[in-house]
Amino acid sequence: MIEYDIKASLEEITGLPAYPLLLPDNLQEGVTYQRISDPKFDTGLAVTSLVNARFQIAIYLIDDYARLLELDRTVRKVWENITHGHIGHYPVQTVTRGVLHQDKTDLTKGRVQYRMTRDFIICYSEDAHD
Repeated sequence: MIEYDIKASLEEITGLPAYPLLLPDNLQEGVTYQRISDPKFDTGLAVTSLVNARFQIAIYLIDDYARLLELDRTVRKVWENITHGHIGHYPVQTVTRGVLHQDKTDLTKGRVQYRMTRDFIICYSEDAHD
């Protein structure tokens, strides 16, 4: 499963812990990832094991919006440069960015949790590690 390598890659790039779906209740900073969809790659006639999976990546930081923007930029630069390469050890054809959403949550004592959520479309073979 590519998710293991996505987790490792996000942790290496951001220096933050990464979790599937949601941050644990006791944490307010970190990265989350989830697969939103994974339609088969449409080649027209040939049947392949390639999928164009949409993954949603969210970065959460407390009181540091500028760093949030920088971490997003770093993930984008690393992943969008992949062409017939790897995310972690998982072979990937291409990565393109998708929808972006930003928001914030006001916390106690004047603190703010910033969140940036970005979609990435990752083209890869489902059978890469079978």
